[in-house]
Amino acid sequence: MLAAHGVQAQSSVTLYGVADVGVEFLTHADANNRSLTRMTSGNLSGSRWGIRGTEDLGGGLQALFVLENGFDIDAGTAAQGGRLFGRQAFTGISSQYGRVTLGRQNNILYD
Repeated sequence: MLAAHGVQAQSSVTLYGVADVGVEFLTHADANNRSLTRMTSGNLSGSRWGIRGTEDLGGGLQALFVLENGFDIDAGTAAQGGRLFGRQAFTGISSQYGRVTLGRQNNILYD
């Protein structure tokens, strides 16, 4: 007897972000030894927002994507030269054996 069953794919999409801003105090900021207090964006890590997602393709394969945009929170402008999704923008396939991705992404040292 043959039995057929439906395959249900699992997909996931996540919206994420980091807003990093700080107050910086500098002594001897200029030739007249004046102090300077200012707001700076990206003290510990760059401010960013992004979307990442996966789709189960069956048979242990998953499709994936990441779109990540950087911005300067103090100026309200886009970072990475004003490019939309200038930090990362890639797609790929993963399995139990590893993953292959194509596009703009962090280098291997960052991972």
